[in-house]
Amino acid sequence: MSALARFRRVLLYLLPAFSIAVLAFSIYLLLASIGYMERGLVGTSLLSVLIGFALLSAALYIMRLAVYVYATEKSS
Repeated sequence: MSALARFRRVLLYLLPAFSIAVLAFSIYLLLASIGYMERGLVGTSLLSVLIGFALLSAALYIMRLAVYVYATEKSS
């Protein structure tokens, strides 16, 4: 088994776990922004929402990448 095949097999398990971790952190930031807004910290709340949505987008992109790696592994 080549090094590339072993790397793909590791990515097969690592990418979904990393994606779920980023997704959980983005949800935490989105919920924290609500708390910041309640306390009147508008700037902090908007920054938290911006980072939360960016991480949400990154999590979805990592999930899509995991599907590509899985499909490549399945076809070979």
